[in-house]
Amino acid sequence: MGAETTAGLVLVDKPAGPSSFAVVKRLRDAYGAKAGHAGTLDPLATGLLLVLLGRGTRLARYLVGLDKRYRTEIRLGLRTSTGDGEGEIVEETPVASERDIRVLEGEVELPVPQASAVKIDGERAYRLHRRGVAVEMPVRRSEIHVLRIVRYAPPLVELDLHVSSGTYVRSIAHELGGHCRWLRRTAVGPFRVEDADEERVLPLLAALVHLPERELAADEVPLVRSGRPLPDPGEGPTVLWTGDGELVAVGIAGDGVVRPETVVG
Repeated sequence: MGAETTAGLVLVDKPAGPSSFAVVKRLRDAYGAKAGHAGTLDPLATGLLLVLLGRGTRLARYLVGLDKRYRTEIRLGLRTSTGDGEGEIVEETPVASERDIRVLEGEVELPVPQASAVKIDGERAYRLHRRGVAVEMPVRRSEIHVLRIVRYAPPLVELDLHVSSGTYVRSIAHELGGHCRWLRRTAVGPFRVEDADEERVLPLLAALVHLPERELAADEVPLVRSGRPLPDPGEGPTVLWTGDGELVAVGIAGDGVVRPETVVG
């Protein structure tokens, strides 16, 4: 790896063990650039982590809300204190049937797991849990777009999930009366774990392929860079770029104009 490319998106296949912050630090050191991620993975989870480098860190807000896809194996009938195999068994439950599992598809309200990476009063919940600090976890409304049973072999079940941002698979396991044996994130929006390559920095435009685009005329570029709005009939976030493929900004279109929101070039 080299430091010549310092702005863009890196798709990482995170192993079990390190935190998302540790992965980001490793890439920051490797590329010699500012780095940040767009959506945390718990230390025990594996799979796709989106890491932004350099000016690309300004684009995180446009990636964190993307839908996610996961594969997980759940041990039914035993709830644990952490929602995974590392925690202590806290309850035996009836083994959920295939029908019990399928009815979870749709809109759900589930508590955030105590061993998750969500921040409570500025500190990661899993760190508080490891120290034995009892906290009341928030409840989140999520959408389980697709819940597919890959293998049902009680007390084990393997699921393929397509969920809205902010959905905790360990909460799904807890709701089913079990805990996750393993958890892997396979996709974030249009990005797939099969394409992960830590030695490849994707250009800034590639990080925003899910958003509508507008090519700027030469005389519009300095206007956008100075924060001036441009006439535009669209709605919502819009990628503003030059004819030679350089990302200039992400704007918010509405009321007949697009206003630069995040200028990067």
